[in-house]
Amino acid sequence: MDKYENESDTLVGGLCREIIYINSRSLSIRNSLVNCQSKLLSNRLKKELSELHGRRNVINNVSQKINLTYGKDNLSVEFLKEIIGRNLAII
Repeated sequence: MDKYENESDTLVGGLCREIIYINSRSLSIRNSLVNCQSKLLSNRLKKELSELHGRRNVINNVSQKINLTYGKDNLSVEFLKEIIGRNLAII
């Protein structure tokens, strides 16, 4: 049983790191869009921002399934839910 618990913690840790990257990258894109003067670049950045938002939704769905499996007492799952709940820079 411990083997599976450690693997799930690794999965949750990876998802936490990905959400943090998504939030950071989204903020960077939003700041770039403020100064962007190229319509082509602006469209590419908006598309990337939309893809990041989609990935964030996928991770949120996965976290809900993990939460059902491991319950509310799992600290790493609670941390994942907390960082998913943080605002994402969306245009």
